[in-house]
Amino acid sequence: MSPAPQTVSGQNFSETVSSQDRGLLYGDGLFETIRFFSGRLLLWEPHRQRLLSGCEVLDIDLDRNYLDSLIPEIIASAPSTDCILKVIVTRGTGGRGYSPPSPNRPTVLFQWHALAPDIVSNSKNGIDVIFCRHPLSVNPVTAGIKHLNRLDQVLASRELSDAALHTPTVREGLMLDLDSNLIEGTRSNVFVVIENQLCTPELSRCGVDGVMRNRLIELFASNGVEVVVRTIQHHELTQGSEAFLCNSVFGVWPILRLIDAGDREEPHEFRATTMARMAQLWLSDDFPL
Repeated sequence: MSPAPQTVSGQNFSETVSSQDRGLLYGDGLFETIRFFSGRLLLWEPHRQRLLSGCEVLDIDLDRNYLDSLIPEIIASAPSTDCILKVIVTRGTGGRGYSPPSPNRPTVLFQWHALAPDIVSNSKNGIDVIFCRHPLSVNPVTAGIKHLNRLDQVLASRELSDAALHTPTVREGLMLDLDSNLIEGTRSNVFVVIENQLCTPELSRCGVDGVMRNRLIELFASNGVEVVVRTIQHHELTQGSEAFLCNSVFGVWPILRLIDAGDREEPHEFRATTMARMAQLWLSDDFPL
């Protein structure tokens, strides 16, 4: 196993990763993005478990004891009391060709990043969203894990950036699968209240099985609110009374409006933020706003 030196925000990967690394050549690896706050990696255990599970799916030989041994030193190197740690694991170097080397020596990288300045304001004030035209690729084998192949999100985020230039309140893009089912945001999971039922998309064909999504499902259940995991057609979003986004960096963002990026239709306004505010309250003990 070959750990690469930790990097800081903005540093070029080429200074620490071989040009033959399979993560660079083929996206052959996984990553986790974790909020660091007051000396703790928030929700580290489910992040760690998803990373290890993803390595099993991809057959990457990551030694969990080795990973655990690196964490104390990484935490000690945090540049501030509230920031983001990105953990990247690749299969390591392997030369030309798709066939993975056996055995493999994974590369483990750590990056520290600053928080975006709008995290708190978006949590308090809510955001607008668009539907992205670019669909998510369907692959049941890799559905759920956070692999390095993020081209779908890259292309959809380009649409999001264009929409935000026109409407600055737009902060996230919602992504559909090839059958026009709502799956997730470009960097978040989504919840919708439809006919008084709190729902979140089913992710067995594509999408990321989010750490914060699962935490919220647990929190709602422990407070007597059932979350229905099901297929949600894109048109059902406009039938919802409330919607919100979540991830393990920003927590929970209420959605105020669904904007038509082409300006063909009037925005759909969500009437409530009740469930989002409840989720924020329940998270407040261990997750900062």
